[in-house]
Amino acid sequence: MERRHAILKGRSGQAMIEFCAGLLVLLLLVTGIIHIGRMARISLGIHAEIRADAGQAAMREDNFGMTPEAISDWDSGADGLRFTADDRAILNAVAAMSILDSVASHSVRSDEDWQTVMDKTQLPTSMVQLRYQTGLAMFLGFIHRSQTVDMRVDPFITRMVYDAPEVRIKEEIWMPQMGGLY
Repeated sequence: MERRHAILKGRSGQAMIEFCAGLLVLLLLVTGIIHIGRMARISLGIHAEIRADAGQAAMREDNFGMTPEAISDWDSGADGLRFTADDRAILNAVAAMSILDSVASHSVRSDEDWQTVMDKTQLPTSMVQLRYQTGLAMFLGFIHRSQTVDMRVDPFITRMVYDAPEVRIKEEIWMPQMGGLY
């Protein structure tokens, strides 16, 4: 009888350890979901704020636009591995025109859709015609805004997963210069 009692006692200890391990995983999962939600909320707030600022700046006539540099390739960094934290973008301003042309070409299903836009717009036709002259869009320029925020990481996630006290969140906006036309 004593032996049976000892076996049952050992099993209840095993159940307690399994429960604690499962609880730890569940706690990690819930904390991670909450943390990702906080990061998304902060990112969306920053995005809305700088988008509003860039939109107001794009409508003023006294701003000078910038020409964005497009990413033409990636440098794999010191470790020689792609898709790691030390990778850096190789920027190329010439590639921006071909990217704008590609975006404009694929922004409607067919060329007839552009006629619908021209018929219903209150903009001068020349603004809609920028689709055919992407170099002119580069000449008009873009308004650039960016903001970076460091968000504190929950201590539990720091100890269990991330091993850093903060996460850096960066948002960047490029808005076409409209010069008061809208």
